[in-house]
Amino acid sequence: MGTKIKSFRIIVIGAVITLMWGLGLAGCATYVPIKSVKMPTINGMDTVRNLGIRDFENRSGNSAGAQLAYYLTDIAKSRIPATGKFTIVAPNDPNADGVFFGEIRNVASRDSSSRDSYKDKSGNTITYTTYTREVYVEFVYGVNNARTNMPFGTIQKRGSTSSSIRDDPSELTDTLTLARNIVDSQISSLVRDLVPIIVSTNRELMNETSKDKTVKQLMKIALALVKNGNYEEAIRQYDEIADKYGSVAAKTNAGILRESIASDAAANAKIAQLDSERSGLAAKAVKNTVDTVNSKLPSGAIIMIMKTSSTDLNILNDVLDQVTTAIVQGGKLKVVDRSNQALINAEQQFQLSGNVDDNTAVSIGKQLGAKYIVFCWISGASSSRRLNLRIVNIETGQITDQTNFEI
Repeated sequence: MGTKIKSFRIIVIGAVITLMWGLGLAGCATYVPIKSVKMPTINGMDTVRNLGIRDFENRSGNSAGAQLAYYLTDIAKSRIPATGKFTIVAPNDPNADGVFFGEIRNVASRDSSSRDSYKDKSGNTITYTTYTREVYVEFVYGVNNARTNMPFGTIQKRGSTSSSIRDDPSELTDTLTLARNIVDSQISSLVRDLVPIIVSTNRELMNETSKDKTVKQLMKIALALVKNGNYEEAIRQYDEIADKYGSVAAKTNAGILRESIASDAAANAKIAQLDSERSGLAAKAVKNTVDTVNSKLPSGAIIMIMKTSSTDLNILNDVLDQVTTAIVQGGKLKVVDRSNQALINAEQQFQLSGNVDDNTAVSIGKQLGAKYIVFCWISGASSSRRLNLRIVNIETGQITDQTNFEI
């Protein structure tokens, strides 16, 4: 039985080595990725949640620039939402934290020609003309702070390319196509300019220098595992080779693979942490609001939650929905239905006027049977944004509690 297993193992080893040679793997350098998180090129993007996207403007003064502006606008409006990191709003939305913008600064095209000659096999002189079209493009994009209209950052892009053809200038690639080729290569960094991404640097595995055929064969098997993406098994193989044969290459490669696995986990954890930090503030504000209301008011009290004039109604609406749900599910307090028309009308009035009339709110609260009003609004912007909370006793008109939380 032992002989059969040994024979089968040798056959498998031989088959793996043959396959590697057949694929051209032998003698080629092998690299594994070491991953890390690259923060956005534009600073402050971590504070932008609601993002407006403006169309690219054509400042080049020619039709090719106008076409490129349309082209880049389509790219921006496709790739930025696809990141899933922003809530896309209208550029003039008062709840926008930032506004993406772009401009085509220059699109230049120059045609030239040159004559040259060569001798054919018969010694005849052949003269020909080479026609060349050179195109240069310059554009910028960036994000402005929607509150101050000051830029978080601006990225400048420029590039050139050319097309050449012999004898027939009508076969030259047209200017717009060449310009788009430039734009395609330059706009590839758009996502990493705006959001954190995972990037990789390659580490080269060490080649075995031992002339021991057994060691070389085992190293090739471990290498095949690496190329197949089975890093864990490759590490086990390299560890065995290092322990049994003292191979420096095996020990080194096992370390590189461990670093690769660890970097992948660390990079993904960092991205998850950054995402959590972006959305975690709102969740924390919801929890703090619910805890505050429950702790400050007596069990069984009927409350009315009312939103007032805010810098970010989209976030406020979402937060109040979550707060209402959590308080109702908690069961300690009773909440006036937020779909009540009187409450809706009052909130709309306060939004339009920008002022909160406590007496009017108290009157509505009494009509709806509430004992307390919980006023909620958002102030500030980006990193200074706060969820404000004021609890008013309807019977006495006194403020029971007032506080705010980062959001």
